[in-house]
Amino acid sequence: MKLSIANLFCAAFLIVSGEHSVIGFPPEPKPVSTTQPSTVAPNITTPVTTTTTSTTTTPTSTPPITTPASTTTTPKPTPPPIPQPGEWVVNGTNNTCIIVRMSAQFNLTYIDSNNKSESKNIVVPSNNSSTFVTGVCGDNEQVINIAWGLNTTRNDSLKLHFVKNETKAYSLHHIELYLGPGELPNITNNTAMLIHNMSEYKTGLGNSYRCVKLQRILLTSNMKNLTGVLEVTDLQFQAFRTEKTKIFGLAEDCAVETQDLVPIAVGCALIILVVIVLVAYLIGRRRRQAGGYLSM
Repeated sequence: MKLSIANLFCAAFLIVSGEHSVIGFPPEPKPVSTTQPSTVAPNITTPVTTTTTSTTTTPTSTPPITTPASTTTTPKPTPPPIPQPGEWVVNGTNNTCIIVRMSAQFNLTYIDSNNKSESKNIVVPSNNSSTFVTGVCGDNEQVINIAWGLNTTRNDSLKLHFVKNETKAYSLHHIELYLGPGELPNITNNTAMLIHNMSEYKTGLGNSYRCVKLQRILLTSNMKNLTGVLEVTDLQFQAFRTEKTKIFGLAEDCAVETQDLVPIAVGCALIILVVIVLVAYLIGRRRRQAGGYLSM
């Protein structure tokens, strides 16, 4: 009996305690500290891979060397330098009878003793100290002789003959060229002479002859295998002078060639055409102005 009452009392106490636990706030749960396990990264050891590169050497085959065919080109002969003009005079007793100014050179071709064709270019020195001048001041014929190379074995000279006629004019009558020993190698004769035996450049007395352009004068020789050409530029001469001065008289210029006349003629025609057009324009303009005045 005592046990039953005690059991009832315990049951009632539990009921009352359960109601209080339901109505009251539940107890705050205690925070649970979750400790994450620290993960230590494993020490990874990367194995070092040693790569061995195998070099394969391919033997280089040397290509065959092709030698080009040798082409021998004969060099063109160097043209001779253009000579500078020189001036030479012949003095008479009371006058300077001849004055010559020119650039001169000789182009010679000959067959030597070995039957081989040879060529030679000879330039007349323009420096008066390299030349020696002699001459003759005659009444009807005058001569100037220009020599060079006197101090060597090559004693060359150029001689110009001037002749006066009865018509108060004179001309270059003929030309002589003398070549000293050794000037032409391998020839049978030691000396040679070339000549141009034709009257040229007729000029009035008291005047000078002048020709700036290149002139070629053919020369013949006493040797059958020797020929030559005298090339002259900037030529001006006067013979049969009576003055003491060394000044040329009035110049008579050489004839103008046909090829030189063509551009001159064309230029003159164009000038005339321009003048005609200009005159026609002025006349037409004046007529139009006059017509305007009349209409007003």
